[in-house]
Formats: sequence, structure tokens, C-alpha cells
Amino acid sequence: MGERLRADQTRIGEVAAQITQIGTDFSQATTLAEGYASALGSAQLAGVLSTFADSWSIHRQRLIDDLSQQAALAETAVQSYHGTDEQLAAALGKREAAP
Repeated sequence: MGERLRADQTRIGEVAAQITQIGTDFSQATTLAEGYASALGSAQLAGVLSTFADSWSIHRQRLIDDLSQQAALAETAVQSYHGTDEQLAAALGKREAAP
């Protein structure tokens, strides 16, 4: 247990922001099949595309939800590490100030 735990709070915060941005990008993506059915020339192909798009929408929302949870976890980690650092610094300051 003599090893030290090191966490790059800045990097964890950056990762949280990147995860949030990816989630935003996915949430802004439009439905894939809208407007293409008539251009495909085949009702069967249009049906397959529509089924795929519907499935993609469901899975995209699950992915967005997962990304949101992961970003929240990363933010919580940064806050927890920061809080722990502050508590340790305060404890060390009191120890050094004690006679």
C-alpha cells in the first residue's frame, strides 16, 4: 500500500467534456431515412432503410444515455479528487502549524 495514487484531474475533466460533446453530436444527428424513401426506387429497400433507421434511433438514444452517465461519473471523479486534495492540504497545514 506504499504506492501513490495519481489522478490527472485536468485530463479527467477534458475527457468528461469530450464525452459530453460526443453525446451532443449524437443527439443532434437527424433520422437517417427521412426524405430518402422516394429516391430509393424500391419499397422493399425503403422499408429496410426505415427499419434500420428506427433501430438506430433506439440504439443512439441508449448510447447518448450511456455517454451522459460516463461524463457525469468523470465529473464526479474530478470533484472528488479535488475535494480530497483540499482536505489533505488542510490537514497537512494544521499539522505543520501545530506546536
